[in-house]
Amino acid sequence: MESPVSANSSGSSPHSDIRVDTFMGLPCNKRRVESTETEIGRKKKKRKTQTLKIGTWNVRTMNREENLENLKREMDKQKINVMGLSEVRWRGEGEVISGEYKMIYKGGTKKEKGVGFIYEKCMDKNVVKVLVKSDRVIAIKFKTDPVDTLIIQVYMPTSKPGTDEEVEEVYKQIEEVIDENGRGQVRSIVMGDWNSVVGNESVSNIVGKYGLGKQNERGERLIGFCEASGLWISNTWFQHHKRRLYTYKNPGDRNRYQIDYILTNQRYKNSIINVKTYPGADVDSDHNLLAAELRTRLKHVKKKANCKKWNTEKLRSNEVEQYQSEIEEKLKDIISQDGVKEEWNVMKDTILDSLEKHIGKKTERTRKEWITQEMLDKMEERRMWKKDSTEEGRKQYKKLNNDLRRETDKAREKWMEEQCEKIEELEKYSKTEEMYKIVKNLTKRKPKPIAKQGMKKKDGILTSNVEENKEIWIEYIKELYDSQANDSMNDMENQDEATENGMGSRIEEWEVRKAIKELKFNKALGSDNIPSEALKALGPCAITRITHLMNQIYDTGIWPEDLLKTVLVPLPKKPNATQCKDFRTISFICHLTKAITRIIIKRIEGKVEKHLGEDQFGFRKGKGTRDAMGCMRMMGERMIDVDKNLYVCFIDWEKAFDRVEWNILLRVLKEIELNWKDRRLIRELYKGQKVVVRVEDEETEEITIGRGVRQGCCMSPSLFNLYAEKLLEEALRDTPGIQVGEEHVKNLKYADDQAVLAKSERALQDMIDNINEAGKRFGMKINAGKTKVMKIGKREGRIHLTLEGQELEQVENFRYLGGLIKSNGSCTEEIRSRIGMGKIAFEKVKDLLTARRIPLKLRKRFAKCYVWSVVLYGAETWTLFPDEVQVPCTPQGPLPLYLSPSQGY
Repeated sequence: MESPVSANSSGSSPHSDIRVDTFMGLPCNKRRVESTETEIGRKKKKRKTQTLKIGTWNVRTMNREENLENLKREMDKQKINVMGLSEVRWRGEGEVISGEYKMIYKGGTKKEKGVGFIYEKCMDKNVVKVLVKSDRVIAIKFKTDPVDTLIIQVYMPTSKPGTDEEVEEVYKQIEEVIDENGRGQVRSIVMGDWNSVVGNESVSNIVGKYGLGKQNERGERLIGFCEASGLWISNTWFQHHKRRLYTYKNPGDRNRYQIDYILTNQRYKNSIINVKTYPGADVDSDHNLLAAELRTRLKHVKKKANCKKWNTEKLRSNEVEQYQSEIEEKLKDIISQDGVKEEWNVMKDTILDSLEKHIGKKTERTRKEWITQEMLDKMEERRMWKKDSTEEGRKQYKKLNNDLRRETDKAREKWMEEQCEKIEELEKYSKTEEMYKIVKNLTKRKPKPIAKQGMKKKDGILTSNVEENKEIWIEYIKELYDSQANDSMNDMENQDEATENGMGSRIEEWEVRKAIKELKFNKALGSDNIPSEALKALGPCAITRITHLMNQIYDTGIWPEDLLKTVLVPLPKKPNATQCKDFRTISFICHLTKAITRIIIKRIEGKVEKHLGEDQFGFRKGKGTRDAMGCMRMMGERMIDVDKNLYVCFIDWEKAFDRVEWNILLRVLKEIELNWKDRRLIRELYKGQKVVVRVEDEETEEITIGRGVRQGCCMSPSLFNLYAEKLLEEALRDTPGIQVGEEHVKNLKYADDQAVLAKSERALQDMIDNINEAGKRFGMKINAGKTKVMKIGKREGRIHLTLEGQELEQVENFRYLGGLIKSNGSCTEEIRSRIGMGKIAFEKVKDLLTARRIPLKLRKRFAKCYVWSVVLYGAETWTLFPDEVQVPCTPQGPLPLYLSPSQGY
């Protein structure tokens, strides 16, 4: 930063922030009314001006554990609605919910630079879109009256040699953001740390006379930008004591400068009521908070549905008895209903009423679990000493800052110990899923990708309109699941044609208890709003009634509408996701539906298993990805040992689970002699299901789908395995495959990950052609671009295999089920690849594993749990040589020295 003229705190006393002509351009009905006389002499009531308070602050870093909590407290004190942040220094990009605030940010690959916004969470419904340009420019657009407000946060490079090009790039990005949102059609506010000095001399209608210092070269560039863009520098137009004007001070408080600015349109100049700094606000930064009051109001937006979760922790405490007793008493007074719909409504209303009365909704955490009151008190005390500019004041501030850091480290270490004890307990009882969940929570923050970046229509136009986005999703789901296929699901024999033994037995109460017991805790709610914990806590009378309801559904084939509804929630697969294909969807299904389907799968899995080959490793007891990898490596090595070649085609099916034809699936279920009622129940479940997509907390209209197995349903893996088995059985019936002992192995399958094996190029081509033709009959399609072929043997050689005239890519390496398969059968690259993955896993938790404030013994536990589990995945299948055994263990090896066995890891 260049050195402008110092502006120390001295001068005239504080002056009114509002000038005489501030409101002169506004319509009369928008002016602030203090008290005016009516025609008959009566005074109107005072009307308060509706304002939005925005701020910008270079926080210097947000990497200290207590920084976010400190920032939220300052926003509360100064009543800031929206705060722009510079020098966040967080890697990557994302959004974080913290108490009553939401933060979005964009950083680089290193802990430097970075910009972001933090705003009141209740304002989220007014956010139109977020625009992420770089780690120096980010923008957010709000629905406000009379026009939308676009706020751009900027962090300009410092005045170092060689940064001029970067400065020009930042200005270019700002202009792009303004142009993309309709220059002149919105109220644009550009603010942040400009690292420029515009000086104290008035410049036209851009710079006022209340700036500080002497204009420098960067300041001249900023003024030129404002002139070209029709902007004015608002904090130079309001008269204040100089203490309320400076935004930055040198270490030791030797000099003070004004280098942070808030720029707005000339057109909406009169909407700015006041701008000033708050030197008393404290986040341990050398910059002051700069805030502006904006005369505007947020547009009224229809309130979104209340998504608060039930406080299910109470269902594991003594209060569960009250919940359980009330349901039991109510159900005793209500006779069983004859209709499925009526009986379901009784059960649903009874459970929900009792949840509302005895359990209630969960209150959100306002701060991290380990934040203590002592820490908050020290933050407040440090804040008070910041106002003291004496030498004693600076010493006390520094002392309290160090005390706060020590207190933070101590509190976090204590909390870490408690979490580690939980991890050890979970590991002891083999509850790996819950264990890893805690480990992930202890590592770096896992922000959600930034939402509200818009969706692209088919013509490529980006839209942020929620209704238009919903239509885009409806069109995509209809096209993906082909609702027209629903008409072909009527080819099922009548009940009279089924034998008595083939009908299916009634559902027993013990089956219901077991199915409900197996439901997982803390899972998302379905459309009925009943959590799994509520079903698990039911008493004997309620379980009997649920058994009665399930038998009604089983005997009639009629499902309640709630149990047929699936809520799809899109999650971005990558940053800046703007097309439906850039998202993956997760399904929220009613937990009672899960219980019923769990009962059905337990009944049919025996018959399904009988018809699955030994080469299917997906979703089966006693089998997994490591077994499939081991088989692939073993066959490759054996062929190399006898100097023969193994020809492999790794088939990639396009949207495999979503293209299953229901009528073919039902035909297959009939062929394996599933009971008639089981088949009918599955048929009616599929035929009657409705899907809605949740877009920005709003749901689309119900969509009818016509193919694909149900996402999130426990029956889907087995049904898909059976479907794929019949497809490949039909395709490969007359092909030889590879002989292993007395067995002929034609393929290895893990659900839709399929590897076809042959002993010659010609044989593999025939198999590919047969599978392609069978796939078409089964409604499936091979993705030629992602399907790869490989020749495994001692000698290299080209092979030419095609799919409908398109040549398939031959590869030397292929990652199969997470393991790297080499054409020469070697595991060397796989081992080094695993070590590389271990380094990446280590980098993700590096701050945790290298933090000296955490005891080494504690860090060792995390390393074993989080790093070595990645390194040693699939190690059972490796063929190792002596030099490879030592690779991860040497100080010169790919893994860091402090993760070597000599350090106890």
